[in-house]
Amino acid sequence: MKTTKQLVKFDFDIAVITALDTKYKETQITDGKSYAVVMQGLAEYRELRLAIDDKHKELKRDILEAGRSLDGDKSRLKALLEPGENHLKGIRQIEDDRKAAIKEEKDRKERERIEKIQEKVRSVVAQGIIYDTMPSSTIKERLIILKGHKVTKEIYAEFTDQTIQAQKEAVAGLERMLTYRIQSEKEEVERKAETERLETQRKDQEAAQAKIDEEKREIEENRKKFEETERKAKLKKEQEEFERQATIKAEQEAKEAQEQAEHDRIEKAAADAKEKGRQEALKPDKEKLIKFADGLYNIPIPDVKSAEAQQILSDASDVLDELSMNMKVQAKDL
Repeated sequence: MKTTKQLVKFDFDIAVITALDTKYKETQITDGKSYAVVMQGLAEYRELRLAIDDKHKELKRDILEAGRSLDGDKSRLKALLEPGENHLKGIRQIEDDRKAAIKEEKDRKERERIEKIQEKVRSVVAQGIIYDTMPSSTIKERLIILKGHKVTKEIYAEFTDQTIQAQKEAVAGLERMLTYRIQSEKEEVERKAETERLETQRKDQEAAQAKIDEEKREIEENRKKFEETERKAKLKKEQEEFERQATIKAEQEAKEAQEQAEHDRIEKAAADAKEKGRQEALKPDKEKLIKFADGLYNIPIPDVKSAEAQQILSDASDVLDELSMNMKVQAKDL
């Protein structure tokens, strides 16, 4: 049974809002009275707005309760549908999994079949791959293998044409390389023979040059021995002369040092006597200065009461103490 329900209508007299707008649209603030009019208008608008909110809450509460009732009916009916629907889904999934497994197995076998054929194709192509140092004998062996290899549809299936083309290209490449390698090997044999000839010639020349170098070395050693003998004789003579001159110089320096020491002793004695005389002459002055300094240090300080006077006397006492110490130091240094 199908039922219909009228949606709740939000009834509100728009004329009230129109009247309110008309009442205050020309209002301007020019003084305290007009300001109060504006405030009264705001209060009327606020009161009307709050009334609309209250009405909306009341109407919406009924709608929400109806919605919650509908949600409960929906959940209950769907729960009744769920067991049967899940049963059919399970049956369908089993069949889908079976079909997927069959397809996966078929795909796997097809991949394996293609991979095996491709491996055979790669084997044919690999026979045509050569490297720079590959000898002509190996190239000949590969040509025999490639030319004797039978490419049939029973083995290569849809890759037969591709394999035949790869085989032709490999054979052509090997034949070109065989021609080049035979010529290269011939040139290599000739080059090695020439290298061996030049190496023998070089060794003979080195042996002859070694003999010449040995004779030169012996001559040079004899010359060096003679020069060394001459050098040692000259060095010995120069050493003897150096030692003789050093002895003369040492004797002269010893004599001069003795004379200088005597001269320094006489000058020091004269200076000591002069300083002693100067100290004796200054002794009375030193004693007077030190005594005066002691007097400054021991000047009695009067007893005062105020903090200002105490500070002045403390500063003056520090000055007298420092002056006394400086005078003693300078008197001792006279």
